[in-house]
Amino acid sequence: MVTTVIAGGHEHYPITSFVGDTLISKAGSDAKWVARIDLRRDGDGLERHFSLVPIDASLRDVYRTLFITANPICVKAALNMLGHDVGGLRLPLVEASDAEAAEVRAMLERHGLLSPAHAG
Repeated sequence: MVTTVIAGGHEHYPITSFVGDTLISKAGSDAKWVARIDLRRDGDGLERHFSLVPIDASLRDVYRTLFITANPICVKAALNMLGHDVGGLRLPLVEASDAEAAEVRAMLERHGLLSPAHAG
């Protein structure tokens, strides 16, 4: 059995439908939920499970900050600040500006992920 998954977004309400062996899932774009799709192969075929996972409203600040510029610029800046060596960016993308990096750092501090930087 072959199962195809088509995943999208930019809907105000979630849409989930099975058409034959194809799962079509579109989760909302209003930062209220994300779709989780689990596919497990067993002896008789493929088990499919779909659920909507609500996004915690307290994390909207994180999402807003990580996307103040082109993705993945601020995401990589945040991960590097947290000590994960995810490397740099390839052209045409450039590293986060000083202002963008400061906003990312402030967001990480607000969420208790980084200790506030103290001047000398």
